[in-house]
Amino acid sequence: MQEMVQKLEITPAFARILCGRGYDTVDKAAAFLYPDGAELTDAKALPDAERFCAFLRKAKAEGTKVRVIGDYDADGVTAVFLMITGLRRFGIDADYRIPNRVTDGYGISPEMVREAKEDSVGMLITVDNGIAQTEAARLAKSFGMTFLITDHHEPQEELPEADAIVDFKCNPDYPGSAVCGAVVAGKLMDLLLSSEGMPGFLSEHIEILALATVADVMELTGENRIIVKKGLSKPIGYWNLGLRKLAAANGLKTDPKAYTLGFVFAPCINALGRLGVADPGVELLLEKDETKAEKLATDMVDANRARKDMTKEALDDAVAYLDALEVPEKAPIVYYSGKCHESIAGIVAGKIRERYYLPTIVLCKSDSEELLKGSGRSIPGYSIFEGLTSAKDCLVKFGGHSQACGLSIKENDLPEFRRRLSEHFKAAGADTEEKISVDLVVTFSDLTEAFLSELGRAEPFGTGNPKPILAARNVTLTRISHFGKSVRYTRFHLQDEQGSRITGVWFGNADEFVDELTEKYGKQAVSDAYAGRGTVKMHILFFAKISSYSHEAELEIGNYRLI
Repeated sequence: MQEMVQKLEITPAFARILCGRGYDTVDKAAAFLYPDGAELTDAKALPDAERFCAFLRKAKAEGTKVRVIGDYDADGVTAVFLMITGLRRFGIDADYRIPNRVTDGYGISPEMVREAKEDSVGMLITVDNGIAQTEAARLAKSFGMTFLITDHHEPQEELPEADAIVDFKCNPDYPGSAVCGAVVAGKLMDLLLSSEGMPGFLSEHIEILALATVADVMELTGENRIIVKKGLSKPIGYWNLGLRKLAAANGLKTDPKAYTLGFVFAPCINALGRLGVADPGVELLLEKDETKAEKLATDMVDANRARKDMTKEALDDAVAYLDALEVPEKAPIVYYSGKCHESIAGIVAGKIRERYYLPTIVLCKSDSEELLKGSGRSIPGYSIFEGLTSAKDCLVKFGGHSQACGLSIKENDLPEFRRRLSEHFKAAGADTEEKISVDLVVTFSDLTEAFLSELGRAEPFGTGNPKPILAARNVTLTRISHFGKSVRYTRFHLQDEQGSRITGVWFGNADEFVDELTEKYGKQAVSDAYAGRGTVKMHILFFAKISSYSHEAELEIGNYRLI
């Protein structure tokens, strides 16, 4: 560790954090801290990549009509944009079709293949889907169409009959990182265009790749970290016009962070596919007219507000039902709601999973009286895709990966499915106790400007690279106050055993925080803290940063507890 401190010129505290995360040599730590110059895995390493490009050259030479079939989430929308942009630059005037979540379901369907045949389409290309659509592939081949798949989801036992399948998960020896569907599409277009003397496609659209990577919750390590870091380092004035207008419509006044991509941009794009059709998301990214782009961005923000209202109502109903039911321990939650719209099932499933820390599937009514549709979200250490595979004879259709899934099931098969999924979960031995990993125990005097600036160098934060969690023991809560719109956030004034003082903030609901604080410490202790004479001691977990307002050290409180 001392070698890292000297050669990388970092503080011992930051070196301990890096070592704890596996970056325990100078080379590993340097690669993590300075990924900007690193190269992405060569697109040629993707299975069937060069075969895919060969079919596109043939399509261009023969004037074949090409259609891209995408997905209705942010990864799918950005993948369509990248594929369409690349094809058109190559000289193929391709069009696209994104499934309607409710009427079409996930992925390319036989009906979409029939539509394509009626439109004289000779080549179908999937992005961010296709690896599980065997029936659609068979039909396309029977019509004499060229069928090309680009995907990043898990292959099932039977692979589709396609002319090329570009999915790195089909090759267990693939040397690169697990990337999202848009990155697969972008790499293929970069490979195709570079071979024609038009390099630079990936760097030109690096902010789009960064958005897709964060939106699809990819691990921000290795190749994904390179993509997101490069994307966020690109001046926003040079970003895609549609994303600049989306930032403005959301009132953003600071440079985007990984958080902005995942919790501001992505929900706006996803809301389109949840409440209607996702095509305006592609239109926004393709748009060159500022006025039209601004209108599209504003509509997306409005759609996201409506989606939030629907989600809150559905989640409140679910929590009331599950709390009354007393959710059983160590069993996946399979919740069926006659009210929840299937377009928000995945969001609701994710929030239920967070509340109970159990794999969760939310099922909703569909157009068919007998059929239920839904989405699932899992916890670390348990593959919900493998769980569905273990009960696949109960399902009409399913797909996804270890942490998220989509499925259709007959209502009569629901009890047996619950039983089988529970058996698989128990056999897997997944840990149902949520763990919070502490990177370092510190005193407030350790939070120097040099150390806090080093923590910023560990960005972008997200899945696979969470914010470093620090801990301080036996700190005194001397004062509490509230701030922000509707006074909804909480500010702490804290003092450690050495007498050092610091300010902390908590961005959760202030009323809920006060209720919990009162339950733990009593009304008098809370009253004293409001009056500035608090004496309650606690251990705290937090992320430390330089305050954007006071320019001093400030803590983001993530958790707290009584000694």
